[in-house]
Amino acid sequence: MSLINSNTKWVLFLSAKGDPEPRHIMDLAFGVLCLERAGVKMADIAIYIDGADRVSIENFVKHGTSSPFSLQTSDEFFIDQTKNTHDNLVLFITGHGSLDGIDAAQQITPYKLLNSIKSSPNLKRAVVYLGQCYAGIFNYIGAGSKKDPNGIPDPEVIFIGATNLHESISSSTQEVFVSGSLPWFANLFLLFAFKWFSNPLDVDGDGRFTVIDSYKYAGALVNARNKHGKTATLALSADLQAKWIAAKEAHNAAPNQQTELAQEAAFIQYSAHLSFLHVHQECWILNAVPAQNLER
Repeated sequence: MSLINSNTKWVLFLSAKGDPEPRHIMDLAFGVLCLERAGVKMADIAIYIDGADRVSIENFVKHGTSSPFSLQTSDEFFIDQTKNTHDNLVLFITGHGSLDGIDAAQQITPYKLLNSIKSSPNLKRAVVYLGQCYAGIFNYIGAGSKKDPNGIPDPEVIFIGATNLHESISSSTQEVFVSGSLPWFANLFLLFAFKWFSNPLDVDGDGRFTVIDSYKYAGALVNARNKHGKTATLALSADLQAKWIAAKEAHNAAPNQQTELAQEAAFIQYSAHLSFLHVHQECWILNAVPAQNLER
């Protein structure tokens, strides 16, 4: 079954405790761009982004499309799901996450998100791409379809996480938008997942472009980018360590506020680079069997 050629709702989702970061909005602007290029109609795309400055958010999204669109908040997503009329849901989530769930005014826990999807009337299947940090807390939950006492099945849900119980990796990139070529600090997994939808690759060679291909494609390219980034970071870390040691020695030789601040700044920069070397990202998929048959 093809998602693009059937009754599918495509959702771009960014919740936040306050105002969202522009880089996360740009993740979704790129998503709009790729989905329209894939043949998805704007009428089938719903955009939920939190934040007080609605004009600014709208202007960011306009980088990805010249089509008119409606902008809603994350709370409205859960309300809209209670009135669902679609057979399929494809949900892309960016923003921040923690062990408490996805950042929002009230944290979005795995149970809250899964229950919203499972209880959506008329919904048969859903695919959820989780780009936020610690996406693995959404793993190992009851995503498979189950029948109620009357024998009626609930939706089949596929969860695909950018990372497990680690931070999610973002990196500087530049893409051509409707408004021209723009740089931003992109969520790498979502970047490549969106690219797959606009220009799919049959990774497993079965002659079809399926959701499982998108998972393998995005995961492999993120790992390659991650390896390259860590190699470059390790090379630079030696120079940063030397600068920190020099700043520390200068402070020990002539302790004052200026040398103390210089030492602290050098250490923070060095430490930030080292921390990247210890971030492990490996994507995962829950409920993989349906993903092998569900086509783009």
